[in-house]
Amino acid sequence: MAKRASGTTRTEKDTLGIMEVPADARYGAQTARAMANFPISGWTLPAGFLSSLARIKAAFARANGERGLLSREAAQAIATAADEVAAGAHLDHFPVDVFQTGSGTSTNMNMNEVLAHLANRALGGDPAAHTPVHPNDHVNLGQSSNDAIPAALRVAAAVSWRDRVSPAVSGVVGELRRLAGEHRATVTLGRTHLMDAVPTTYGRVIGAWADRLEAALAHGESAAERLLVLPLGGTAVGSGIGADRAAVARAAALLAETTGLAVTLQGNPAAGIAAQDAPIAFADALAGVGRVLLAIANDVRLRASGPFGGLGELELPAVQPGSSIMPGKVNPVIPEAVAQVALEVEGLAAACRASASLHQLDLSHANPLLAWNLDTMARLLASACDVLVTRCLSGLRVNIERARSLAAASPALATALAARIGYERAAEVAKAAEKAGTSVADVAHRLGVLPEQELEEVLDLERLAGVEKP
Repeated sequence: MAKRASGTTRTEKDTLGIMEVPADARYGAQTARAMANFPISGWTLPAGFLSSLARIKAAFARANGERGLLSREAAQAIATAADEVAAGAHLDHFPVDVFQTGSGTSTNMNMNEVLAHLANRALGGDPAAHTPVHPNDHVNLGQSSNDAIPAALRVAAAVSWRDRVSPAVSGVVGELRRLAGEHRATVTLGRTHLMDAVPTTYGRVIGAWADRLEAALAHGESAAERLLVLPLGGTAVGSGIGADRAAVARAAALLAETTGLAVTLQGNPAAGIAAQDAPIAFADALAGVGRVLLAIANDVRLRASGPFGGLGELELPAVQPGSSIMPGKVNPVIPEAVAQVALEVEGLAAACRASASLHQLDLSHANPLLAWNLDTMARLLASACDVLVTRCLSGLRVNIERARSLAAASPALATALAARIGYERAAEVAKAAEKAGTSVADVAHRLGVLPEQELEEVLDLERLAGVEKP
């Protein structure tokens, strides 16, 4: 074996020549070349993506074995190795940077080499010589980076939506529904343009947050369903060269079984190879969830501002001291973290949208970026939703007295008088109340604009806020 300062190496070769590979590495020459070519970010492809790619390799190995295109022994060895990777083993042998060849060929070959290495060890062969299992001829049989990588990023995104994002967002919706029900009759002052408006209820406000988030969730569900149409079998540029149609169909069926996803094959796989429209649309859907979370987080911060210099209507759990210098200060740290996540997700979605500029001729050229961005977006959103529920919403309290007193004191209540005394006269009452620093009810009573009983009925806060009387 050759020697290096960093330890022992082994010699492998590919179509470009000889490469020295760390002796204990399960990858081969092409992966080593990619490591030398792309020392850019230090970010590697996510475990979820690698798991999905491994499941595709396992499905093809079994399908090709069933069709007699691979020996039974080779097919089983490859599939077993792929199952191990899909379950999270050997992940430290996938070192290729995210910023690499846009097709993801380097990562596809990294997977092929690792699975061939493991299969050859299991069969008592020579991993360095790629015998009896070859990474291209056997592990990659019936596939290409052109179709396997886009399929893997779609499957990974669909799994992350199903298992992480959707449950986490649903958790926020559920908590908001609980709060909305609890405060369906809690009167507060409406605000438009950050200025006083007519009364409303916290049930309506929080229920609207839930409705918006639920709509974003439904949009995400629809976008996730579009991910399940895979370009497998298209191999190079959608031509299908080197693929057995029956094996491809069987592989898709096996992939559906192992993932629990209703995957189907794209009628014209060239469409899913030349462009990544469905993953980009999914990125937009994730960003849409983030935008609603951003609005909720900002509203929670504003409504909890104070306690003396702000609105002071919401009381958030005190999860940590808010200042290194101001004793007793407590900040809305959870909504702030959620807001930052939403901004990051928006930025990643913008990068995904921009990747459409690399849809050129017969191939898209930003697949690793899409895979990394989608996984990161999903992970951030799911974690942000979890902490929003457990560290903020579950302990959120509405200061009912404060909310009601602000609504009762606002000159905006003059709006209720306009239908009885006219817009201009009502405006005079509002201005007089604001100037005197008293309530619309006091000024209206003093000016005698309406009989006392009628005035009380017109300015009833529950009626104005639309609270249903029992």
